[in-house]
Amino acid sequence: MAPVALNPQVSEEISSAQKITFGKFLFQRIKSLGVDSIFGVPGDFNLKLLDYLYEIEGLNWVGCCNELNSAYAADGYSRASNKLGVLVTTFGVGELSAMNGVSGAFAESVPVLHIVGTSTRKQKQAKSALHHLVPSASCFKEPDHYVYEKMVAGTISCHVESLFDLDTACDQVDRLIKEILIQKRPGYLFIPSDFSDELIDPSNLISNPGSNLFPTPFFSNQTDKIVEEILNKIYNSKFPTILGDIFVDRYQLVDELRNFAEKSQFPSFSTYMGKSILKENSDKYIGDFLGAESNTHVRDIMLKSDCILHIGGFLNEINTGHDTLYNDIDSDSVVFLHPEYVKIGNGEIYYEPFMNVLPLLLERFESLKVNYSNIKDISYKPEYNAIPEPSKDEIKTPISQGFLLKSLQNFIQPNDLVVCDTGSFMFGLPDLRLPEGARLLGQHFYLSIGYGMPASFGASIAVRDMKLQALANKTEKKFERVVLIQGDGAAELTIQELSNFMYHEDLNPAIILLNNNGYTVERIINGPTMSYNDIRSGWKWSKLLSVLGDENCLRHDSHEIVEKNDLVKHFNEFNKDKDNNKVKFAEIILDQFDVPWRLKFMTKRN
Repeated sequence: MAPVALNPQVSEEISSAQKITFGKFLFQRIKSLGVDSIFGVPGDFNLKLLDYLYEIEGLNWVGCCNELNSAYAADGYSRASNKLGVLVTTFGVGELSAMNGVSGAFAESVPVLHIVGTSTRKQKQAKSALHHLVPSASCFKEPDHYVYEKMVAGTISCHVESLFDLDTACDQVDRLIKEILIQKRPGYLFIPSDFSDELIDPSNLISNPGSNLFPTPFFSNQTDKIVEEILNKIYNSKFPTILGDIFVDRYQLVDELRNFAEKSQFPSFSTYMGKSILKENSDKYIGDFLGAESNTHVRDIMLKSDCILHIGGFLNEINTGHDTLYNDIDSDSVVFLHPEYVKIGNGEIYYEPFMNVLPLLLERFESLKVNYSNIKDISYKPEYNAIPEPSKDEIKTPISQGFLLKSLQNFIQPNDLVVCDTGSFMFGLPDLRLPEGARLLGQHFYLSIGYGMPASFGASIAVRDMKLQALANKTEKKFERVVLIQGDGAAELTIQELSNFMYHEDLNPAIILLNNNGYTVERIINGPTMSYNDIRSGWKWSKLLSVLGDENCLRHDSHEIVEKNDLVKHFNEFNKDKDNNKVKFAEIILDQFDVPWRLKFMTKRN
């Protein structure tokens, strides 16, 4: 997350004023971090605060359909932009609704600032029985106005600040933001509803600009020793490999890892969550490594390695192929680089962030010291490179997940941002090769279905903001198009946010809705024909955008796709539309029991 300098004009304006309102200070501080959009839902405890957002030039309010969707959207915004995600909710009913989304951000290390408007200071002191506040369990006890704050402190947040004293409020805000940016996890800011209009000293904005709140690299006495030890292990190995993982992205080291992969020319792999971090069009990119759940060719190559550089590693059930990542691998061959420590083979653990180590590893690596004899000819390419034209015999046949996967291989374009929700199709992702500049975004550890739609909305807002910034700065755009892949069961949970794509006319994603008539993952796990795995069928998915704001179909292009030839036709048409001035919506009908091979394999093993 790169530091963003405070706007000089704003600095001059702030410095000339003796006092400003706390509300203006807060949103000016957020803007100084490079954040352009804030998500949320208004409520009577945050309304006065929200008034001040409109005083900050270039800062946008993005209202969502509910607080859960707001949390998902802020999460998606943060992942897509590598900036702080921000959401605003109201006391009790709003903040509790957002809690699942914040929990997902915590589980997957996404920096999100959750601002909650709460009861006034007088109401807290009087312990008033207010609306939105749960009463005490005993009728003889007064209600606790801090009950919700206690729920999130130390559980789903890295830090909490509850404001009460004006003299310390600005420092509390800065302390909270700094912790969020360092720990890459959500934090909570609880603001009494009578706080926003209060005048405060704005000097923090000048003496402590936004760029000061971002973490800066530091090097301990042992950094050089660690780098030297890793390099020696590489130079003494016969088959070194790179395994890129998700924390490389979270800590803004994608360029460093890609440069190291290019400089070293080692066979490279990604974990499930690390997919798209490395350049998948490289000859040296082998594929996604998930232990026992890997493609056979990919696993066979990885098992030859005697020095696996697992960089930015995140060990969890999904990311390790259900705890099989290092099966049949000598533990002494693994160099594990984590945000909090480095472990080299079976040696001691160094409590050193990998963020300090990787840049020096890149700088000091010498290819002339490497034995390339066993790896120089190692490469692997998938068998499919284009949308498969169905034969005459299969033109009218149903679409399988395998055919869909092959079709998406060519549908996904360079610089696409692909959001894939939790569902059966996600287990086919490791068999895709993403083109140059394309990136995958998804909640693939916490696995809360319904995340995809609002997260893709937040990501689309981020892409829009980045395009505007690139235009203003005359720099290269990062992403061109957002592609959402989501199942019908997941979509039913958060479908309201589809309306926001109609409201914001500059957002034009491609939405691939997979209609397999229910919870297919659950059908494979247990109860294939049980009614609890059914959803409310009969939805006219391809007509929803007409209902949700585009009655005359001026802003969208929707299709229900049943047969293979239609899938090929519409995917090609979508990609030919270079203007991309409409939302593309494809409802693809799939069999309710058809799933990628990996999901079948996983459920049989477990």
